Amino acid sequence: MKEKKIKVFHGLVNYGTQAGFFSRELRNQGIESLSIVYPDSFKRQADLQLLFGGNFITKVVRHSLNYIKRIKCFFYFNTFHFYYGTSLFPYQLDLPLYKLFGKKVIMEYLGTDCQLYEYSIKKYKWTNSFGRFPLKQDGLNNDKIITKRLKRESGYIDKKFVCAPLYSEFVNKSTVLPLAIDISDFNFSPLEKKDKLRIMHAPTHRGFKGSDYILEALNKLIEEGYPLEIDLVEGVTHLELKNRYLKCDIFIDQILAGWYGTASIEAMAIGRPVICFIRDSYFKEVDYGFNMPIISADPDSIYDVLKNTISFSYEKLQEIGVSSRLFVEEIHDVKKVTEKLIKEYRVLWNHHL
Repeated sequence: MKEKKIKVFHGLVNYGTQAGFFSRELRNQGIESLSIVYPDSFKRQADLQLLFGGNFITKVVRHSLNYIKRIKCFFYFNTFHFYYGTSLFPYQLDLPLYKLFGKKVIMEYLGTDCQLYEYSIKKYKWTNSFGRFPLKQDGLNNDKIITKRLKRESGYIDKKFVCAPLYSEFVNKSTVLPLAIDISDFNFSPLEKKDKLRIMHAPTHRGFKGSDYILEALNKLIEEGYPLEIDLVEGVTHLELKNRYLKCDIFIDQILAGWYGTASIEAMAIGRPVICFIRDSYFKEVDYGFNMPIISADPDSIYDVLKNTISFSYEKLQEIGVSSRLFVEEIHDVKKVTEKLIKEYRVLWNHHL
C-alpha cells in the first residue's frame, strides 16, 4: 500500500519561532508544510500571518478572510501541529472534527499553557510559579482553566510534545521535543580577555526569572570588590539581544524554573557560559541532561556559584563556551530536531521507518 503523503500545518502560536522554524525546515527535508500564525510584532519567521487591524469594515473583511484561510487549511492538510493549547478555531471548537476527517493532531506545550501553580509551589522550594502569580488565588484560578482545557483536549490529540522536561509532569504521556533554533543565525564568537567580566541577564519577566536574587548576588560581589559589570537587558529587539550576547562574558538565564529556555540556547550557541537553575530530577525525561554544560544555580546558591564561576580563568570560560556551542549543535539545531519530528509524524501515519 502506498504511504499517505504527509502535509503538515503549524500554528497558530509562534512562541520561540518554533512553528516558523519547523515548517520551513520540513520543506527543506521534503515534507509539505505551512505555518500560519497570529499577528506578531516581533516579526519572527513564519510563512503567513493572520490579518488584523483597520477600521470596522476592514476588520470584518480581514477576519472573514482569516476564517476562510483556516477552513481551507483544515481540508488541505492532514497533520496539524498546534502550540500552546490552541487550534485553528477559537475555544478549540474544531478539535472534535479532526478524527472524523481522518486527520492527525499534535499539540506542543510551551510552558504556561500547562504548568500548574498549586502543584509547583507544593512540590518545589523554588519555582517560577511564585513569580508568575504573586497572588495565590490568581494561581489557583489559572490552574482550574488549565486543568479543564488539558482534560478536554486530551481526547482529541494523537501526540503530545513538551518543549522541556520541566513540563513533562503536567502533560500525561508527553514526549520532550527540544526547542529548536536556526544555528546558522548564531556564529560562534570566542571570548576576549577583558579587565572586567560582563555578566548579562535578560529577563522577559523579572519575577519569572528570579532577577531580584540574581541582581542582589551580583551587586554584593561588586561591593566586595570583584571586577564585574552588569548588563541588564530588557525591552530590546531580538537583533539587539544577539549583539549583547556577543559583548558579555557570562550569561545568566533564570534561577527558579529548573530548566533552560531559548535565551540560554542562543547564548550557548554564540559560545557563552550560561548559569541557569537545572533540576536534576528532570534528567530522567531526556537522554542528554548529563552532557549539559550549563552551570546550575538557584536562589540559595547563586552568590556562591557566581563567585566560583568568575574565578575561572579565561581559558576555562572559553572551554565551557566551546562545549556550549557543541551542545546546541547536537541537541537544538532545527535540522536535527526536525529529523526527530519527521520520525514522530511517520509513526503517527504508520509509515515504515
